[in-house]
Amino acid sequence: MNKTGTENKVPETQVQEASGGLKLDVNVRPIAPMGNLLAFANVTIGDSFKIDGFRICSGENGLYVNMPSTQDKQGKWRDVCWPVTADFRRQLNDALIEGYGAAIESLQATLEATKGAAEKPSLSGTLKENAGKVKGQPAKAAPAKSGQER
Repeated sequence: MNKTGTENKVPETQVQEASGGLKLDVNVRPIAPMGNLLAFANVTIGDSFKIDGFRICSGENGLYVNMPSTQDKQGKWRDVCWPVTADFRRQLNDALIEGYGAAIESLQATLEATKGAAEKPSLSGTLKENAGKVKGQPAKAAPAKSGQER
């Protein structure tokens, strides 16, 4: 949660498959690039099954998706789940790549908004600046108090 009480969450991308009716809810979390790794993602299929651990990577031929995997006793990486059909693989990859694009656009919009806010003077900065001006002004002599009080 941020200071305003709302979460800084990247919007999810929803894609529906026309023939099968499967709904994919994609949540992509971009990171500072580490080698060819650009983002982590998870997918909820049909509001019923969630898969974590997708990795979006960059290669010579563009972006690609690595399936969630685990390392076996011999040190080899093995996918723990995968699409069974080529059509679903295409839909899943497209949804994840589209989700990555949306997440990057959202981050860029946030950066632009932050940049604009940084250029505007802040209230505390203005108060400090005015306090410095007040301290620099000559002090006026306080009026003498008369012996009478009201």
